[in-house]
Amino acid sequence: MHTRNLFSLFLLMLLFFGLCLGCSPQKSEQGSPSEPAAEDTQPAAQAPASPVPGVLSETAAKTEAKLNAAEESAVERTLPPDHWLVGTSDEKDMLPAVIAPEAPRKLLAEHGPAYLEQIGTTRVLHLKGSYYDMGVQHGTLMKNEILEGAKQVKIIGTLAWKEKDYSVTIREAWERTSPFIPQGIKDEIRGMAEATGLTEEEVQDFTIFPELFHCSGFAFWGKATADGALLHGRVLDYMRDAGLDKYALVIIQEPDGANAFVNVGYSGTIGSVTGMSTKRIAIGEMGGKGEGEWDGMPMTILVRLCLEQAETLDDVRRIMLETPRTCQYYYCVSDSKADEGRGSAFGVAAEPDTITFVAPNEKQDLLPRPFEDAVLMSAGNRYMCLADRVEKMYGQITPQIALDMMARGVAMKSNMHDALFKPATLELWVANSTVEQPACNLPYTHYDLNALISERPAS
Repeated sequence: MHTRNLFSLFLLMLLFFGLCLGCSPQKSEQGSPSEPAAEDTQPAAQAPASPVPGVLSETAAKTEAKLNAAEESAVERTLPPDHWLVGTSDEKDMLPAVIAPEAPRKLLAEHGPAYLEQIGTTRVLHLKGSYYDMGVQHGTLMKNEILEGAKQVKIIGTLAWKEKDYSVTIREAWERTSPFIPQGIKDEIRGMAEATGLTEEEVQDFTIFPELFHCSGFAFWGKATADGALLHGRVLDYMRDAGLDKYALVIIQEPDGANAFVNVGYSGTIGSVTGMSTKRIAIGEMGGKGEGEWDGMPMTILVRLCLEQAETLDDVRRIMLETPRTCQYYYCVSDSKADEGRGSAFGVAAEPDTITFVAPNEKQDLLPRPFEDAVLMSAGNRYMCLADRVEKMYGQITPQIALDMMARGVAMKSNMHDALFKPATLELWVANSTVEQPACNLPYTHYDLNALISERPAS
């Protein structure tokens, strides 16, 4: 195994040690949530009761602590002294966003109607057809990476459950969530298993393995943006030092009988935490807590269900209300078609038994600075930094400024990927991290979903 792979695996083992499957932060012996990292100064014990996130997941906190202790790699770029970000954060590596030059599309591999292409330094995977067919396509085109990832997950899980039988625990999670998982997803898992040589159980385990995120999200439109167009940002803060960037993909799926959508994910990703549908709806997820609460649809499948089935914000609201849910998660959801084409968005705080929708300009205990035509979802100092930036640039926000807003101060050191969606035009900008740098400090690649779906690259 290559040195980098060994290093990445070691980091993954550390990150997942002691975590419980399927939900966010571990609790102490007294039952209180884990203390937040130094970057969030508001301790959980002092946080007022609220349906919005207030503390880091244990995984994010451990990652931040490790990265803070490590020697920072040299940052080649610097923040220009006259840049609007100056004064919005004390983070030394706060940098403005850079958009990569447009690059030609290059076909790498194909399988039936599915194909893998390269755009600049990034890869886009196209899947189309029945759910089973898309599983076969995904498994065939990304087989080696899926096999490697499945092995890593099994090793990590075995180490994480030293005092329990990992195989028993993860099978319990699957059996309890399985009644709520659509048959199409199960068919896709079966297709991926057949194409890769994994068993269905191994792909099931790979699919529902814990996704413990603590992140930020926002949506601006109307009076908040320079041209009134809806912009939806999503910051994924989670174990960027594990080197998973080598598996990074933009996945475009066109399932039979459902909405086509783009999923910012990784090889083997079947569910979604960051995505936009061709119905001009965008969704980003943020992790909460809830140990072992598995009697519902897994969060990643719920997000995908909304992308595939929702035509409007009301549809997303209905799906989230009516679908049995697992654990505690938070979402930012937007739709450029809402309000007669003006656009709108809402935040969601969802638990197995309760759900709260946060409207634009709605004040919450932990979201004390609302703005008209905006939804901000974050926590602690990151939320205040984001609010400061919005206040400074309100009414002037363009895609470039929205990307700048995701700079360090809002993004954590653990920042794994960032995405900005412009649903009205089906454009998106995506940056992925490396071991050396958070996603926000690396170039964003611009994609046109319409063009990617309608035009196949030349062989």
